[in-house]
Amino acid sequence: MATWTGSDGGVDWRLELDRDLLLPGRLVEGRVVARASRGVEARGVVVALIGKERWKHRVTRTDSEGHTTTHVVTSEEEVRRVPVAVSGPVTLAAGETLDRTFELPVPPMGPASLLAEVARLEWRVEAKFDIEGGLDSSIEADVVVAQPSALIRAGAVHVGQFALFEGAEAASDDIAASISLEPAPLVCGAPFHGSLAIRAPGSRRLQEIRAELRLAVEATVQAGEREEITGWTGRLSDATELAGDPTFEVAGALPTTPLPTIELPHARTQATFHVILAQAWARDPHLVRDVAIATTAEL
Repeated sequence: MATWTGSDGGVDWRLELDRDLLLPGRLVEGRVVARASRGVEARGVVVALIGKERWKHRVTRTDSEGHTTTHVVTSEEEVRRVPVAVSGPVTLAAGETLDRTFELPVPPMGPASLLAEVARLEWRVEAKFDIEGGLDSSIEADVVVAQPSALIRAGAVHVGQFALFEGAEAASDDIAASISLEPAPLVCGAPFHGSLAIRAPGSRRLQEIRAELRLAVEATVQAGEREEITGWTGRLSDATELAGDPTFEVAGALPTTPLPTIELPHARTQATFHVILAQAWARDPHLVRDVAIATTAEL
């Protein structure tokens, strides 16, 4: 149970949801309680699930003297609004309370929440008195709409060619490797494990072998901004002599921040797993495979 409280426009609000991680295509049950500290007359009480996308891009302007400047701006667009009427006309005297339960549908295809810097999809639940000719009194609560593993496996989201395979091949220079990771897709806030099998001709001295999970986030508009987020990093080996066909274990956990593989109207993400063979005074070979990231493994 998730609960939020607040006061606005002479009303003390309490909003409850049975969960704050919302599953696409499911109903979320809730309750709204409003206590008036002064008289309130409203056309009704509406609870809405609202999704807003934000993305960053560069804008170039030329002044009257012909000088050009470029700066980064943030644009936004409401992508979904799912309203539910929980009460008709309401009249409350000071001290009176309205108490209603409701069911709020989550859109079957989301889109899922994304909390990156250059692109975001944020969801909130809003409960309000719809007051004619006056300012609405309301309460808002941030929620997360999930990107379930099942939705990614069903092909609803474009992923790399081998992102949903447990094992995938990778190569750099004359070094090849098999990288296995479970689960597929990986899940925000959940552990993962796997193995790295390297095939290296000859012998070379390495300072370390480390792995990184990277998420590329791109605003898919003209002059859109791009960032790369390192969601996890781990050391697979200290300094070692790499020769033959060594195998290394991989284990870790992703952060809980919702950073799924996703395609939005104005942005997209793509995840990759990097194995970095750190060398002294030489370029570090990167063994890279595609992966996919879900927000939850719940169905």
